[in-house]
Amino acid sequence: MKVSVIVPIYNVRDYIFECVNSLVNQTLKDIEIILVNDGSLDDSLKIVLDNFDDSRITIVYKENGGQASARNRGVYYARGKYLFFLDGDDFLALDALEKMYQEASENDLDIVYCNYYLYYDKKNLEIALNNPYYQESNKKSTVLGIPGPACKLIKRELYLKYDIKFLEGHFYEDLAIIPFLMATTNKISYLDTPYYYYVQRNGSTMNKKTYDKRFEDIFEVLEYLENKFIEYKMDLEFHDELEFLYIEHLLHAASLRFIDYKEGIKNIKKISNIMKEKYPNYQDNKYYKLKDKRYKIYCNLFYKKRIFILKALRLFKKGSKNG
Repeated sequence: MKVSVIVPIYNVRDYIFECVNSLVNQTLKDIEIILVNDGSLDDSLKIVLDNFDDSRITIVYKENGGQASARNRGVYYARGKYLFFLDGDDFLALDALEKMYQEASENDLDIVYCNYYLYYDKKNLEIALNNPYYQESNKKSTVLGIPGPACKLIKRELYLKYDIKFLEGHFYEDLAIIPFLMATTNKISYLDTPYYYYVQRNGSTMNKKTYDKRFEDIFEVLEYLENKFIEYKMDLEFHDELEFLYIEHLLHAASLRFIDYKEGIKNIKKISNIMKEKYPNYQDNKYYKLKDKRYKIYCNLFYKKRIFILKALRLFKKGSKNG
């Protein structure tokens, strides 16, 4: 078995047909398709059963536990040399697995990852880079790609060797483990071809209009990630990369999320304190230096807890958009 594709299914009735259809018609035939029904409340599974009769499909049933839980369950049943994770509302180019597996097998690689399309509809899609920080001469830069398992063909042996498990019951569960996984090997290839179609849905959990307590999971997730590096004595080797992950996902992204809610202000102060304790010289980070002026201004203001100025900037930005 060359590739095990793991697909969590939860309330994706409008998308699951195209997802599974893109798998059963892959040009690489030696695959298994593990559909994990994560307690779905709609007729997603019925759509699969009514439309696909393929011996390569295995359906796993479980109570709802979230995407991380479903992925972990799928890995348990996987038998392929490589793993590939596909969300139930996304789909693949028909030659995706063949091209990625060919790259992996011909070069004895542990991980192959690719770019993807932001897919709005058939006439409206755009190419997105999986890793804007990638440098061919710097293999460590692979740690800084999009921290999700999608678009990545991963050798199952590697996954098991480092006891890779998605952090269940949390937002940002991918960030808790994928950067570490990418750090475990130099046998990686990055394909700039977009083989993955990331369907853009309304109502993203990252664009909520009301405060969600789960936004605060970012603290536990980054601590989990850091401890994984420490456990395998890789934290010093990847100091710059780990530091930038804190800058990118905590100081910048999380702070921007918290600033729009009065409940989030205390967390901006917490972020500032964490950065002052762990990475007081973050402005010297080589990846940070590549960012634009606007990014650095926001990071500096968050670090110094200039809440009033930040709120004024956010209001000005919103006013400019409305104008």
